[in-house]
Amino acid sequence: MKTLEEKFIILITELGPSLTAMDVEQIRELVDANELGVAFENFCTQLYERDAVCSLDQLNQITSIGSAMGIGPEYWEHLATS
Repeated sequence: MKTLEEKFIILITELGPSLTAMDVEQIRELVDANELGVAFENFCTQLYERDAVCSLDQLNQITSIGSAMGIGPEYWEHLATS
């Protein structure tokens, strides 16, 4: 079974092309610094600001990870899905 961090890193890899290289670098630095919650919030915010489109499966993963971390749905409820 994958950890939340492993699941989150998969999402960063999958959706990274929708973000700037600087966004991805900052998010990965936060993950490396054990700031997973801040990294996740930043990730969702950047996806929204960049008008990124997630698959339904990716959005379900985002919802699952965020809920497991106790992060409010306001970070992902406005993300676009294809």
